[in-house]
Amino acid sequence: MNTNQTLKRDALDSLSGNWGKSVLAVFLFTIISFALSLLTDPLLNIPGVFEETTLRDDIISYIRDTIINYILLMPLFIGTTWLFQSFVQGDRPSFSSIFNPFTRFWRYMLTGLILTVLLTFWTLLLIVPGIIKYYSYSQTLFILRENPDYSPLQAIQESKAKMHGNRSELFFLHLSFIGWGLLAILTLFIGMFWLEPYFRTTLASFYERKIKQES
Repeated sequence: MNTNQTLKRDALDSLSGNWGKSVLAVFLFTIISFALSLLTDPLLNIPGVFEETTLRDDIISYIRDTIINYILLMPLFIGTTWLFQSFVQGDRPSFSSIFNPFTRFWRYMLTGLILTVLLTFWTLLLIVPGIIKYYSYSQTLFILRENPDYSPLQAIQESKAKMHGNRSELFFLHLSFIGWGLLAILTLFIGMFWLEPYFRTTLASFYERKIKQES
């Protein structure tokens, strides 16, 4: 039985000997994300940067952050996700493999766009449906790796089908990391560079040991 503790132990075993690449991947993603945010922030060179913003400013800021974090950076996020999945599968890919999704940039950017639009739509309706859909679509990236010929919508639909009856289990797996998250905050977020690989490798283990085996 794949309990939370079993999945976490499996993740730690998979990360053994791979911590360096994992932490570096998370650090690189964080730096690039932060740099892009700075470069595209329209308030950086405007006097009164800390003045109260208008609704229009807030909308522009939201759209900008969405484009950066969920569309432009999606190929790199996918690359790091697949790195952790490879560890669970027993492989030891090179660090440069995190850039492989950029060879099909538009495909994965479109994946990020579709996921963002769908999750935003459901969240705007009500928070709870948005959360439910988040868990329904949560296996999309793993499925895309296993099925490179799938369209983003096909992967999303398969994730939805596979997560039927498994959403609550993944939800409680997420909750089990709250204590680690609080501890990482106490380290001034430095601990996040180790916590995120641990967390995301556990999610990959959930897919490999739970979702894929039920297919």
